[in-house]
Amino acid sequence: MALVPAENVGEPRTPSPPAQPWGYPPPRQRPSLSPPSSLASAHLSPQPSAPHDINYYLTEGLNNVEHQRFKNNKSFIGDIDKQVTKLRSGNASQYLVFTLVTQDQFVAIERMRQNHHKGIRFHYFNREETLIVKIFAGPVQALVGCGFGTRLDIKIGGMGLVNYIFRTDTATHKGNGSQKQANIAWTPWSPHHGIADWPTVVIECGVSQSRDRLEVDANWWFENSGGKVKIVFLISFSQEKKEIHFQQWELVTVPDSHVFPGQPRATRTVPTIMRKFDLVPGVPNKESLMLNFERIFLRPPALGKGQREGDITFSQEELEEYANHVWAHANDAKIRPKH
Repeated sequence: MALVPAENVGEPRTPSPPAQPWGYPPPRQRPSLSPPSSLASAHLSPQPSAPHDINYYLTEGLNNVEHQRFKNNKSFIGDIDKQVTKLRSGNASQYLVFTLVTQDQFVAIERMRQNHHKGIRFHYFNREETLIVKIFAGPVQALVGCGFGTRLDIKIGGMGLVNYIFRTDTATHKGNGSQKQANIAWTPWSPHHGIADWPTVVIECGVSQSRDRLEVDANWWFENSGGKVKIVFLISFSQEKKEIHFQQWELVTVPDSHVFPGQPRATRTVPTIMRKFDLVPGVPNKESLMLNFERIFLRPPALGKGQREGDITFSQEELEEYANHVWAHANDAKIRPKH
């Protein structure tokens, strides 16, 4: 696997924040990462970047996706079935947009999903009564998303912490005027505070043509959780090119350039790409990943003799092995869409 530099690295990932460099800066120049909510100090108090308007979340990354009026549950399932067939043949978007979906109808659709297309994910807008559906793209998406998720589960288990974090993949999280589900998510638990109300780590996964929409998803998690979501992985793939594209997003605290001279120094948090690379067959991988322990579990790692807690890392070799496994099994995977 290889690191294939993406074009226009460092360009703004959203319309509002300024351009931010990706990758970890050299030693002594690393940006200050906003601390977990349980550790935040009052004197830091970074302000979040300007929120996106609802139109951004309704339209960005959904070019050429037709809006269709919701009729009934039977028609809804039929539309999903048709889109799955088109998507698998490479002739359609991974998304469908339904209008005039009342909140009661959305609740019924969520219940219905327990028996039909469990792999699809919803983003519902309350006032607009609009439902964006992300279609499950089949065996390769399962290998790409769940394959990485399982490897992270194993590393968490290796630290003896399986009882202190939960997979909340299908949970619906309510934000500012909309509610959304992740492809994969981890939510920490502690004996003192119970389970957190937002996941700390999220994976959004999709075909390479959906990459722009996945970046919208990353912004939604950070903005609507108020910074409680700490790490978002965007994983997109091209079955034709046998390529897996990784982006690791985190909130970074930066100086607020809008402060006037003489005013107290202020900071703000900006969603920033910390790692960005492609895994491609046939060439050695040169990239690695690191997940900060405190960002995952909202507490410092336990230190001392016998303790195994610490930052979670994926080495170059581990990422290469992961990608090789995806493509070795992509053609003969027995996974089938769940109806």
